[in-house]
Amino acid sequence: MTPVDKPEYQAYREALSGDYSVRHKCTHTSEKSRFHIHNEFELLLCLSPDIRLDTGDQSVLLPRYSLLLFNNMDLHLISLTKPGAESDRYVVYFKPEYISALSTDRTDLLECFLLRPFPDANILPLTPETAHELAGMLDRIIALDQQPEEAAFGNDLQVKMMLAEYLLRVNRLYRAHHRIDGSGTQSGYRTVYAMLNHLHRNFADEISLDQLAHQFFINKFYLCTLFREITGMTPRQYLISCRLLKARELLLNGMPVEEVCGRVGYNNLSHFSRAFKEKVGVSPKKYQLRMQDAQPAAHPDVTGPSTP
Repeated sequence: MTPVDKPEYQAYREALSGDYSVRHKCTHTSEKSRFHIHNEFELLLCLSPDIRLDTGDQSVLLPRYSLLLFNNMDLHLISLTKPGAESDRYVVYFKPEYISALSTDRTDLLECFLLRPFPDANILPLTPETAHELAGMLDRIIALDQQPEEAAFGNDLQVKMMLAEYLLRVNRLYRAHHRIDGSGTQSGYRTVYAMLNHLHRNFADEISLDQLAHQFFINKFYLCTLFREITGMTPRQYLISCRLLKARELLLNGMPVEEVCGRVGYNNLSHFSRAFKEKVGVSPKKYQLRMQDAQPAAHPDVTGPSTP
């Protein structure tokens, strides 16, 4: 059993039945009160102002029209900045393997979830026209899902193609916003994504560069170059980041510091505390206490997303 499969982690994850889910929600309260991650990939299309994204170490006030992109390693919490404000949004979840088979060596539909060497890579600001265009695409998928079974022949295939079309549009917007050229390293995404999943599921183990190169049949020097180009960090840096992400997740949900240390692969509490402070800026205990005191409705350090 890998660390993320253990029961204590499942309390902090959310599960999806089926391969995808597309829903239009309009509420006046925050649905989530704690940080969480998903086994699936998520797209959150926001059509309302007064919405904040928290990632555990930063808080961002979102533009009224924006698209949030979360892979299955992104800790997050969405909340309203004004009590009773309307939150109009579309929420899409899908299993990456459901879509990845539709990708090609030239076009990876998961690129916008994995190519992250940018600040605020989770946030894609939109024009009102583009936001409503994307909403219209999702409305058509929802309409198909609501058809009675006797009229639903071929709908499963049609929905899959429509989701692929939606992701293609999102990736083009993502590339334009971040000024990604066409040279790219698309053929390496599947290899790097497999490595990301391996590191994510085995973050508590010691994993060397030589082990990764051997397991994925790739030259270790090319591995480092490719990995850094796609993720913005080395495999070792990513492994540490994964451990500390899990540490923040567990600390935010009340697990004692000493237990968190062992759960995320550290055998020495002082080593864990030093690595955590270097990454986050405060000790694990201070971080836990600070975040427990911070309420979703009041963050004095809310910032806006950066633009390229």
